Amino acid sequence: MAKRLDPWAAVGLAVLYVLCVFLSCFAGFIHPVCWAYFTVLTAVLAVGPYFLIAAKWQKFGVGTVLSALVVLFCVLSGEASGVLSRGLILGFGVLSDIVRLLIGNTSRKALYVAYPLLAIGNVGWVIRLWTKPEWYAAGAAEEMGEAYASGIAALQSPLHLVLVVVLTAAMAVFGIWLCSRGMKKSARLLDR
Repeated sequence: MAKRLDPWAAVGLAVLYVLCVFLSCFAGFIHPVCWAYFTVLTAVLAVGPYFLIAAKWQKFGVGTVLSALVVLFCVLSGEASGVLSRGLILGFGVLSDIVRLLIGNTSRKALYVAYPLLAIGNVGWVIRLWTKPEWYAAGAAEEMGEAYASGIAALQSPLHLVLVVVLTAAMAVFGIWLCSRGMKKSARLLDR
């Protein structure tokens, strides 16, 4: 049986998760590629808080709550507007919990599937880059300039969307592996 999760620690870790997602977005100021692929960075930065919560909260809801907090943050900050964006973020959070429940909430192996799904959901933040390319490029030109918008336009192919999803999932798996190795005390709470 897992040790009980301290409510204050859970709140702190949840806030840290949302901050990791948000702060990863700032890489987009470096280059358009960093914006389109920010979820790859997010998958690595946000894995620690997720892993620590999931190790002790061995019931349905970790992904759902974390994705709901990201959506709430997006609503409050005016980011990731639209039903599709928010639906992807929240939907993949719920899907990650369903998969974790089916594999076993106490299984470390479940995290290798559940966390990548949660991480992929964050693509919802920038999904309009691919679903509304002209609108997105126009907004990028207005906010960041024509050169940046040209860089965004070069990334609007379906191939780049597939690469973002695959690389995000791969880095999420790598992140879970790192946490399993580096956070041994929390990892021992799983697979009992």
